[in-house]
Amino acid sequence: GTGGDDDDDDDDPGDPGEEDCEEMLRFDHGCQFFRADTSQFREIVTGEWRPYVREWKGHFYKSNKTTSSSSSSSEREFFGMPSTPPFYVGLDGMQSLTKNILDHVDKNISSKSESSPSLRVFTGTRVANLERDPSSQKWKLHGTSGTAAYHDTSEKVAQQLNNTQLLGEGESGYDAVILTDVSSSFGKWHRASAGVPEHFAKKVRERVGARVPLFSAMVAFDGGTGIPFDAASFDDDPVVWFAARSNSKPGMEGGKKECWTIVSTPEYAMAKIKETPMQDPKTNEFIPQSDDYLTSVPGPDLCNAFKRSITNRDGILGENALESLPEVVHVDAQRWGSALPCHRHLRSDDSATTRRIISGVTYDAGRFPLAPTKEEGGQADVGGCGSGGNGSFLVDEGMMLLQAGDMVSNHTPGLESAALSGYYAAGYLHEKLHSCTS
Repeated sequence: GTGGDDDDDDDDPGDPGEEDCEEMLRFDHGCQFFRADTSQFREIVTGEWRPYVREWKGHFYKSNKTTSSSSSSSEREFFGMPSTPPFYVGLDGMQSLTKNILDHVDKNISSKSESSPSLRVFTGTRVANLERDPSSQKWKLHGTSGTAAYHDTSEKVAQQLNNTQLLGEGESGYDAVILTDVSSSFGKWHRASAGVPEHFAKKVRERVGARVPLFSAMVAFDGGTGIPFDAASFDDDPVVWFAARSNSKPGMEGGKKECWTIVSTPEYAMAKIKETPMQDPKTNEFIPQSDDYLTSVPGPDLCNAFKRSITNRDGILGENALESLPEVVHVDAQRWGSALPCHRHLRSDDSATTRRIISGVTYDAGRFPLAPTKEEGGQADVGGCGSGGNGSFLVDEGMMLLQAGDMVSNHTPGLESAALSGYYAAGYLHEKLHSCTS
């Protein structure tokens, strides 16, 4: 349970998922925590990942108010928070988890190889085009790096800095490509487009169906707030879905400022994306989310809605509402255009009342239980592109092209689903490559 897919389509490449400023304000701005409900993933978390993971045992809050949605509160909880523990986090911030896993893999490869390590990580880089040599059947990756790759760079500047270059293995190419960012299958107008062959991109879009958008705000208060919980789901708030005190997480404790990440409701996010879409309707150009916009619209909206709920008797604390909160000393925000896939049974339901099509992209705000993580039905093969790993990923065997992530998995959305999708995709690829060399 994350609050979303970690292949966030609106993150900067190389952005660690955690913000630090001069006063060391620290936030998990994307994935907030994760679940380990399936036996396969629980074995990974308690085994290989054990040095890098801790159970988050904070003070988690559930309102005792009787609300209009009380009968379906589990559907409105943020990945089972707080009613369905345990909840896990990366030690020293969620961004540390991926860094530690990569370091672990790199060390293992280095210790087994007398030559230079075969694992190379390119940070601050975005793949912009995939090219497959028909004779060698190898993939070549072309991409951009630096300012031109970032989501918040204006389209004019990005075009001026168009420095697409051959990435990685250069002339030798790659045997296979695994895509994890679902937005890489968008058209060329989108900054995250990777130039995926259209026949495969189309199948990915069909598999994904509608996506659930979110915004998150990172807010720091000048001192302790007195808020009687470390995290909570807001059942009936039209703007705030979830909030977490970063200082309460293992490895992130301390600091003079109290830092909170506030996650919006899908309904709020859809309304904001309709007001300020990702594509210019006249020029079809990508519209980046500028700092000016993020810190003047969604950031203050989420911050004010959170403060209002904490200090109002009609809010989450009811009669225990606080009289006031310390001064806010920092507000930032991000757009999460493809935070989650919509619930499986809504993927192809164009009649759903919660569905909206904005700038040609299908969104859905329908909410259903996100805990525990479980299989939610298999996926059929899609027009020559098969479903691998019992429906956990999409693959074109002839081209050795795969799409992994919770957006295409048959498990409940979230980090656990995404990790299992990657796990099964990697196993499939290992078997295929091994059989080719045997």
